[in-house]
Amino acid sequence: MEHLTKQQIILLTLLVSFVTSIATGIVTVALMNQAPVGVVQTINKVVERTIETVSAPTKETQTIVKETVVVSTDDQIVSAIEKNSKNVIRIYRTNTDPTADSNQMVFVGLGALISSEGMIATDNNIISDGGKYFATPADKLLELTVVRSVGGEKIALLKIKNDEKNPVTFPSVVISKSDLKLGQAVIYIGGETKDSVFNGIISSLSAKEIKPTDNATSTLVTTKISSIETSIPNNFISGGLLLNLSGELVGIKTVFVDSSKTDLFTSSTDIQTALSAVSNSQKKAQ
Repeated sequence: MEHLTKQQIILLTLLVSFVTSIATGIVTVALMNQAPVGVVQTINKVVERTIETVSAPTKETQTIVKETVVVSTDDQIVSAIEKNSKNVIRIYRTNTDPTADSNQMVFVGLGALISSEGMIATDNNIISDGGKYFATPADKLLELTVVRSVGGEKIALLKIKNDEKNPVTFPSVVISKSDLKLGQAVIYIGGETKDSVFNGIISSLSAKEIKPTDNATSTLVTTKISSIETSIPNNFISGGLLLNLSGELVGIKTVFVDSSKTDLFTSSTDIQTALSAVSNSQKKAQ
């Protein structure tokens, strides 16, 4: 031992420790095999507790916990209504009868706030020549301008006149881009003086084929939903909102002059079409 270097002493110590650990393991296993069952169970519990302690998350590790939350249909309906209570717009027009009071306001229908700039989508049938239009978001009377109202179309677009120096940002509904399905749950929000809510399902969908124009490069014929019918009781006001359970706008109540049914809605795809037409015309004007 006196002639061994420090490195040799360290290596010898490691060798002795290794041999000792092996011998200890062999003895332990032999004793465990001969020990009573109760003793073995106790030792196993101690080992399990030790492993749990060692495996516990530290500051350097993160534990991901997955939790399943069950949301009822009632909760979804309530949430959808709360999201859109401020997006329901009541539209008024000044009376155009020259014998009547020119300041008299006439309720003509409802609309949906579809942009933070104050754009409103409504039934095109409530828009007529002459008179001024006003809206009452948040119990305020604001003047409207007619942005788009084309004969033969179902959707008209109006916009709240905003202060250019201090513009107001409005809440807006999210327009659904998902395909509609038969049996899909929907919610209607309407009411002339206050919100009235009804819920049901989509009971029928009517579609029509859209053929490409003469100057179109594509020959593909597409299908477009022309009307939505629901199981909701017929108590609608033109321009009322039809929502899905996520609170997205899927339709607007409009009048279909070519149908005897009075409970039909126009799909939100028509709103997107009207918005695209306005955007294209603005680009051409620039």
